[in-house]
Amino acid sequence: MEQINRYIAENNQKFADHPLIDFLRDPAIDPQQRLLIAPCMAFFAMGFSDLNRYVYREVDDGDMFQAIVNEHTLEDERHSAWFISDCKKLDFNQALTFTEAMCFLWGRETIGVRRAIYDFSALLRYATPFERYVVLEALEGHGHVLFSATCQAAEELSARTGKEYVFFGPHHLAMETGHATGETVARLQDEIDLYQPSTEQHRKAIALVDKVYEIFTRYNDDLYEYASNHRPDDRLIAKLY
Repeated sequence: MEQINRYIAENNQKFADHPLIDFLRDPAIDPQQRLLIAPCMAFFAMGFSDLNRYVYREVDDGDMFQAIVNEHTLEDERHSAWFISDCKKLDFNQALTFTEAMCFLWGRETIGVRRAIYDFSALLRYATPFERYVVLEALEGHGHVLFSATCQAAEELSARTGKEYVFFGPHHLAMETGHATGETVARLQDEIDLYQPSTEQHRKAIALVDKVYEIFTRYNDDLYEYASNHRPDDRLIAKLY
């Protein structure tokens, strides 16, 4: 497992240099402008709850890796409520017609964000418990990098508005440790650390990690392009393909 964990950490370090992360951390940019990633990431933030409930979780599987994944998903599936709360506080709760909302969510500017949900569903549907655990570790690693950066912007904005931003701020970051969390993983940590993947498992794990970061490259590209090219008071209308 050590080699796989190290490979995930190396990829996280690469993502720390993505233009999105620099953008989110830049104190010269208004924090509300930096958090304009919020409407763009709506499809993923809301779809992620379904991914945890209906794709990641297999309650009848007794494998230790699946048990860790199952427990972790119970916490992760609740984050969509935090996202909705923050969108209201960030004044992104605009009145749109139903068709306008659909055009925005399925517009050309959010293709990478939408694909992330579809791609992760395809990646996980027939994966083994060990493979699901590896994907979870990579996903959580990326989450820690991203929310460490959003937290900086959220805290700056909180100092100005007096509002607490739960999804983008320190509360969410505290949950994004970069690894699976819960009593199960804490109890089994030594066993996980000593686990020796087969040659085929190791090969597949590395390929899965590469795929996770390929997915998140498109995702981060979309967030950066949207937030850096729109204004907080822009109407949320997008063109379809």
